[in-house]
Amino acid sequence: MLSSWVGAALAGSAPGGPAFTDPEGIVPMPPEWGEAPVVYERWAAGADLAVTLDQHLYPALLPLIQEYARERGIRIAVQEGTCGISAGKLEGKHADIGGFCCPAGYSDRLPGLRFHTLGIASLALLTHAENPVESVSLREARRLFQGHVSHWDAVKVLSGSGGRAERVRPIARLHCKARPGHWRLLLSDQDRFSPRLREVSTIPDMISGVASSKGAIGYETLWMVEHNGGTGRVRTLKIDGVMPESDGQLVRGDYPLYRTYNLTTWEGVAANPHASKLVAWLMENSDRVDPRFGIIPATRLREAGWLFRDQELIGEPGESPGGGMVPLSSEGQVRLEELERG
Repeated sequence: MLSSWVGAALAGSAPGGPAFTDPEGIVPMPPEWGEAPVVYERWAAGADLAVTLDQHLYPALLPLIQEYARERGIRIAVQEGTCGISAGKLEGKHADIGGFCCPAGYSDRLPGLRFHTLGIASLALLTHAENPVESVSLREARRLFQGHVSHWDAVKVLSGSGGRAERVRPIARLHCKARPGHWRLLLSDQDRFSPRLREVSTIPDMISGVASSKGAIGYETLWMVEHNGGTGRVRTLKIDGVMPESDGQLVRGDYPLYRTYNLTTWEGVAANPHASKLVAWLMENSDRVDPRFGIIPATRLREAGWLFRDQELIGEPGESPGGGMVPLSSEGQVRLEELERG
């Protein structure tokens, strides 16, 4: 839904794309859609609450959700999926809560749907374990993925050590193409990547791809590296001298690549009181998420000057409101007007 013009809006003159979309950009839907309640599918039959979570939030939040359900004596059905699956379940009104590892795209902003940012986690650049390069600038990282640097020994690294004469082999998982943030902070559009890019569809393929090629460069969260057996097989790169493992520098805005984790609730006819209470409780207890997941809670981000609209993260420290958002393109405005006319 609206993915063609959203892609056009995300592509711009700057190599890296915006991190967020404007919360005011609501997708028009037919009146009968707005009047429809949430109807559970078979996976949530008989439950008091239906939750669908992306593959990052599912393992991070499931223990807390199960604890909440036990203590309150309610039945919560939780389905593991992807951001796309969460979006589909919400558009179809088959879930009370959706979980995303990305900021909301314009196609996600359904009437009555509210986004609540749980926190962020660094997105690490990965190389083969034997690659001697330790640090690159953000500009160098972009050039590596664009194909402008063909061999690692051409990289001028901040640590002063050079790479081997291995051909650079960029690997990317271009998921959630209609959403800002995540890999788009590196390069705003898939067309900016090298024509020699190896595109993979799964996180395990990303980790194994980098681990099996001495010239490879990819990216993923630190938790997923560990979870998929990448420890000791791949190495993380510093960006401008900052390690992805440095929570403090990520909070200060010194590390440029990260995922944004969101949960949703409904307002109006689709609202479920259990959902709003659960999300509020998860936000209050976000510091209890296993630290291995590397999720920095929204409370720390607020203290460091990140911008929020109600409960949703919409900007980085030092930005003016709207400064880091995807603009609604002229094509997008035309499409919205067409939808409004039916």
